[in-house]
Amino acid sequence: MACTSIQPITSTENPIRMVFGGDIVLGNSFVVENISKDWEERYFSGVRSLLKRADLVFGNFEDTLTDQEKTTKTPSSGRAYAFRSPPHYAKLLFNEGFRVVNIANNHANDFGEPGYKDTLNFLTNAGIAVTGVKDEIALLNVRGLNIAFLGFTYLNRFNSVLDLEAGAERVRNAKAKGAYVIVTFHAGAEGPIAIWHGNEDEEYLGENRGNTVAFSRAMIDAGADIVVGHGPHVLRAIECYQNKPIVYSLGNFVGVGGLSIKSLAAVSVLLDITVSTDGTLQTINLVPIRFNDQKLPRIDAQEFGTRLVNYLGENARYAGTFLTFPTDHEFQMEFSNWLDLNMPQKLPEQVTQTPARK
Repeated sequence: MACTSIQPITSTENPIRMVFGGDIVLGNSFVVENISKDWEERYFSGVRSLLKRADLVFGNFEDTLTDQEKTTKTPSSGRAYAFRSPPHYAKLLFNEGFRVVNIANNHANDFGEPGYKDTLNFLTNAGIAVTGVKDEIALLNVRGLNIAFLGFTYLNRFNSVLDLEAGAERVRNAKAKGAYVIVTFHAGAEGPIAIWHGNEDEEYLGENRGNTVAFSRAMIDAGADIVVGHGPHVLRAIECYQNKPIVYSLGNFVGVGGLSIKSLAAVSVLLDITVSTDGTLQTINLVPIRFNDQKLPRIDAQEFGTRLVNYLGENARYAGTFLTFPTDHEFQMEFSNWLDLNMPQKLPEQVTQTPARK
């Protein structure tokens, strides 16, 4: 099916269900030395029913699993944060349904090479595949479907969003294995203003964090079946390019220990898709979430996250075809008032596009 058709297709087979979330920080033992045991039950409790129905859950693990004490960051500067979680949280993630996580991000090295290697070892030993390791493909088989994950970011030690040809070659190599190819990236600017992006390089804190539009489209052209982004810590539009979905940012997933829930970061979404056992996309939906005062995700009956994704697609800064997801009309006024209070700048000049409204 084309990704513009987001209504379920009638099928006699039992489709493979995948749930994707954005950035994850769990507790941060670097800040809280002894995290209360009861947090382990609470991190995903608000969305657990959804995760348990999935064959595969994915998230960007913007964290480390280690007992290393020396960080490479300078937290006292106020512009750098170090994230660390107890190593046994790897098993917690597995028990919640995670079967693959991305570690290609700017916090993978918060505790140096020892902390990085610890994180890889604890995740893989818990049964969780890791994507983002340079020149490696994370391969999974889910009920007969071979799935290849490729993780990218803007840092040299990982697969780079800045090198489109190298990225495309990695996708082609994965596709040659007969796999359903999922590209995920951690890139783009950060903060409320980052809900807006264009088909151009983005800079943040003096770093070139890539042109996520050019990168994502190049990966689809090379054979990727879906591209899923994270990193800005806020939501972005979802494009349908060459009949394949590009999710430019899923925002945060769980932010306990360091991620903001202020302003536009107060809401997010989970991507919920189904594919047939031959890799044909069947459905694509969003599950809106809102963070409580403990930075824990809860399913949002007012659907602010979904409404925000729709709004960003309808007012995109670059030409394309963007998905608009169904929402209940009941809370549209509340959303508009919330958006007015939190919008960081005036509405950008609209460009010619072909919106997809199904």
